[in-house]
Amino acid sequence: GYKTAIETLNEGRIGIGAQMIGLAQGALEATIQYVQEREQFGRTIGSFQGVQFQLAEMATSLEAARLMVYNAARLKDAGQPFLQQAAMAKLFSSEVAQRIASRCIDLFGGYGFTKEYPVEKFYRDSKIGTIYEGTSNMQLQTIAKNLLR
Repeated sequence: GYKTAIETLNEGRIGIGAQMIGLAQGALEATIQYVQEREQFGRTIGSFQGVQFQLAEMATSLEAARLMVYNAARLKDAGQPFLQQAAMAKLFSSEVAQRIASRCIDLFGGYGFTKEYPVEKFYRDSKIGTIYEGTSNMQLQTIAKNLLR
């Protein structure tokens, strides 16, 4: 019973990681489209270096999270131990999704909280990733216990 429950949680963490990657990807894509259309001071806000740097940082974090999820899934599919990698992937991808969704809200400005644009939903939905199938603190505890074996 207990072993099966834990194995199910570990597999679920990979799924949640993938879900959070999709959420963050959707938020980033919506934001890229928005910054290419929104104009301030006679040019698109996407042409401002500060906005470009934020997009680049989000894309880099997203790719790192995606690779962590892929690695945990690869280990699971190969029948190798994947507990630590699943916990790391779930932790990192959920934190990244929340950070990206928040930053996307910032780039939308006041429009970011309106239902006219999808980023407000991405922002609300990103929070659950840090809670279900084990909170971020539980993932940290799992990772630390595995490191200290």
